[in-house]
Amino acid sequence: MNKQPPELLAPAGTPEAAWAALAYGADAVYAGLPRFSARAEAGNFSAEALDELIGYAHHLGRRVYITFNTLVQQRELDAALETLALIRDLNADGVIVQDMGVVRLAQKNFPELRLHASTQLAVHNLEGAKQLASLGFKRVVLARELSLKEIVHISLHCGIETETFIHGALCYSYSGLCLFSSHLLGRSGNRGRCAYCCRQPFRDGDGKETLPFSMKDFSAAEHLPELLNAGVASLKIEGRMKSPLYVAAVTDFYRKALAGDSADSAQRLADIQTIFGRPSTELYLKNSETSPVDPVNDGHRGALIGTVKAVAGPWLILHSNRALQKHDGLKFENAFGFAADEMRLASDPESKRRFELPADAEIALKLPADAPRLEKGAPVYCSYSQVVRQRYEFTAPRPGQFRQRKPVNIYVSQSSENVKFVASADGVQSELVLPGPFEAAKNPEKAAATIRQCFEKLGDTDCKLGELTLEGAPVFIPVSVLNDARRRLISDFSNLWENNCRAGSVIPPVSEVTDLGYKQEPVAWAVKSRVFQPLENIDEFVLEIDPARTEEIEKALSFYGDKLRLALPVIIREEDVAAFRKLIAALPDQQKWEAANVGGLNLLRRVGSPGLQKIGVGPLTSAGDIEYDITTDWPLYTLNTQAALQWREQGVQQFVLSPEDDAKNLFALIEQLGGAAVVPVYQHTPLMISATRPAASGDELTDRSRRNFRVEPNGRQFVFLNETPFSLTGHLDELKAKGARRFRIDLSYGISSSDEVADIVRRITSCSAVPGHAGNFARGLQ
Repeated sequence: MNKQPPELLAPAGTPEAAWAALAYGADAVYAGLPRFSARAEAGNFSAEALDELIGYAHHLGRRVYITFNTLVQQRELDAALETLALIRDLNADGVIVQDMGVVRLAQKNFPELRLHASTQLAVHNLEGAKQLASLGFKRVVLARELSLKEIVHISLHCGIETETFIHGALCYSYSGLCLFSSHLLGRSGNRGRCAYCCRQPFRDGDGKETLPFSMKDFSAAEHLPELLNAGVASLKIEGRMKSPLYVAAVTDFYRKALAGDSADSAQRLADIQTIFGRPSTELYLKNSETSPVDPVNDGHRGALIGTVKAVAGPWLILHSNRALQKHDGLKFENAFGFAADEMRLASDPESKRRFELPADAEIALKLPADAPRLEKGAPVYCSYSQVVRQRYEFTAPRPGQFRQRKPVNIYVSQSSENVKFVASADGVQSELVLPGPFEAAKNPEKAAATIRQCFEKLGDTDCKLGELTLEGAPVFIPVSVLNDARRRLISDFSNLWENNCRAGSVIPPVSEVTDLGYKQEPVAWAVKSRVFQPLENIDEFVLEIDPARTEEIEKALSFYGDKLRLALPVIIREEDVAAFRKLIAALPDQQKWEAANVGGLNLLRRVGSPGLQKIGVGPLTSAGDIEYDITTDWPLYTLNTQAALQWREQGVQQFVLSPEDDAKNLFALIEQLGGAAVVPVYQHTPLMISATRPAASGDELTDRSRRNFRVEPNGRQFVFLNETPFSLTGHLDELKAKGARRFRIDLSYGISSSDEVADIVRRITSCSAVPGHAGNFARGLQ
């Protein structure tokens, strides 16, 4: 548990946002490079800009974390490794990671990198945090859905730093478990390309158009004292897509709040709302029954300043609780808005126009000619405030001023015959010899000072002078000769340094992954369900277990015997962990298991039978006479062979490949993984898995493109599904030709009867195509 005051961590989608965050009190910022960042559409940073940011932050005693929080396909591994090398060379204070393949590359090649587990890993219980601690992570970003009680429990016992969100936009789904944008448009949120489909309107069961998944913005302002005592290491502000002004205002608010300055806090929060603001929610910090969805608004609304009192001709009359200036922006619930270009006090008998109007006054604002009818009592919001925008000024550092430079030690050996120069740093060394003859220096002290001054002039290079060592009797070297020698020496050193870094960053050879795949000539079919289904002619039945329905396990064990695999659900909240622990412990002879979250893997390792407890210790094959067979389901993403190797080192035998992956990458993985690759060929894919009930009547929803969806409850979760199933059944021959032998039919959702289950399984296993959409299989994954 962290005993130091938590850092205030602010977003930096652009260099300007970074300067703003640091100017207004952020202890650290997080920023992304152009590739492999979960906010691909943010401005992000070039390597040069990030170098300057890190140099400036370190000058202030602050920190910079770089986001590498996306999934990586097989063909991108080389670029991923190059990016990790760059992050290492930039001296970043940490790297935020989702993909386990990236984790493995970092640990094998750059063990000095400090790993932070992204919220995209959906860590929501102590078991998940402990699993990441065992993998070498130094910090875990907790899921936003957690309560204060859960945050305290995890922070107290997990053994690594915890980071929790305190402000910003919310996803409807648990982060990392949303495939909505990916399945609909090929734009994966797991690869930084989210199209925000959850913000679009749907028509519900009553025929009413609503925004059932549009979340309010998160604010933990009222619970800062409790979070300060929760043991978290970092309090995080969301917003890499937000403006520098927004970043400045929010950072300033929380900096002052953390310092105990609560004066005018309500006004400062309202000021933030004028920059960007949806209605706010504390989500589930204290109340599991909260309603965090705003079914009316999906974007910026502003700060509430009053309600419509009357409309008199072209004038809107209201009592405003906020001072206004000419050109401030006003907005209404129906998305109508206008700039206050003409305004006056409502009581002014001469109708005198004003540039400013005071707070707590009855005012009149001239409406534009195209204004819609405004009802009496309708709320009025200030969506743009010139006063607020003028308040948050900051000065950016001069370009190049804080560029990071590598300390290089210079050794100079002088004699009348020659002068030898050596540049060295971290095992890399370059030499240059100037042949003589040289005359003895008439002023030795001046000669030494001239050499130092020469090697301090490295401003146009990536180096700076470290230690300078002079040996031998000083000789006279013309300044022009010294400068030329310096340029040649440092140029040669820089080339050697770059080549050395490149040589040390090599992808492990393909031969390393050949042991992952094992040949299995016959095609094997697995069927997954949340309820027992008696099916013939399948090779494996996967049952998602629930401690409240143990009779399903008993029936499945009796029917399937050693063909049964028991699966842990992807979400197991802390209050349910004990029941799952007890259930797993009651099944000591069960051979086959499946996990869908890092917490599930750790739960199996810690409370399972002696064989299961070896997970993560080394290759897991057997314990006594029982062979153990662990599978990862698709939410433990395997989009590259490095991820597969990382899972294998945790005792995993097979990997269910991702239903959002494309054909090219699937084929590459199948070639490498062989029978260890399980290909999902049919399922109603969970597009979003959420702790929040949608704001809609009934379970059926239709979007404006007339696509039909439904919401199915699963315990405490709500699962959003496309009525049209994901189906690769029309590509079975193609998949088999590429070497696929293990296929999965997942009927956990979207199926209404046992007869329907039996019919689907019969058709697919007899190689008949079942209609559906193929996701990104043909169009490619962005």
